[in-house]
Amino acid sequence: MAANVYITGAAGRLGRIVLRKTGGIPVVRSPSGLENEIVSDFSLEHLKKVLEDADAVIHLAGSRDFLDKKKSWEGNVELTRRVVQATPDSAKVIFSSSVSVYGKKLAEIPATEETPVNPDTPYARTKLEAEKSVASHPNHVILRIGPIYGPGFKEYFKVLHMIAKGKMVVIGDGLNRIPFVDVSDVAAVIRSSLDKGKGIYVVVGECMSQNDIYAIAAGKLGVEPPKKHMPVWLAAIYARFELFRTERFGGKPLFIPEDIAVLSSDRTFNCNKARREVEFSPRRLEEGIAEMVAEYKKLS
Repeated sequence: MAANVYITGAAGRLGRIVLRKTGGIPVVRSPSGLENEIVSDFSLEHLKKVLEDADAVIHLAGSRDFLDKKKSWEGNVELTRRVVQATPDSAKVIFSSSVSVYGKKLAEIPATEETPVNPDTPYARTKLEAEKSVASHPNHVILRIGPIYGPGFKEYFKVLHMIAKGKMVVIGDGLNRIPFVDVSDVAAVIRSSLDKGKGIYVVVGECMSQNDIYAIAAGKLGVEPPKKHMPVWLAAIYARFELFRTERFGGKPLFIPEDIAVLSSDRTFNCNKARREVEFSPRRLEEGIAEMVAEYKKLS
């Protein structure tokens, strides 16, 4: 493994697991208590000083704000551009991108690294733009990652809570497949990418239907799976209303339009290239859901 590995976004949920697997050097915006961390303002000048001896840079930092276009552009495009410019040509850049660059309606099913991209949200467009900066570096790996779940991703607890209380509804007919991926599998493939691979890789776990995912979660919770259905268009209107309500009266929306789009879109991916070249080996979704339910029960 490379000697000097720097990790941006090391204080995040994925970043902390990657840090444990790689033993890299965290580069953070503010003190977070991580061992050997380097606090940076992420200016180009300071990044050049920090990364001048880098053998590899794992770039995880970015914005997942689906509502603030300015914040998303700065966090994903401008920051990535500076990180790439500051990384020596001799070092390797590993970048966490997103399958969102393909859009919610895939050009082909299953999609691969060669499938035409069609970003349909401001967030997705910033991730694709950031990929262009990374691709300009002579030694790079771009990981197009599915929606991540796993320990620490408590935003899924709202769905588990609704299933447990019998309040969750199926969006659409429930036959659509969702490309979730376990956080530990993502961290493992990032670790492997330090020594292997070059170019773009799709990193997605078992693509299971919305109905089957709810059924597994309900079984682990000891309740009946959701039986009521809501049309996709009505769920989208509800999510937009939630945004309006919280913007006016405060609080957090239960679901945002992006959540509805992820839960209702039919997307599957072929990850054979990642399996072959960077040792991607995703766990069964049922195992991951069981772990999430166990954490939910423990903290409820």
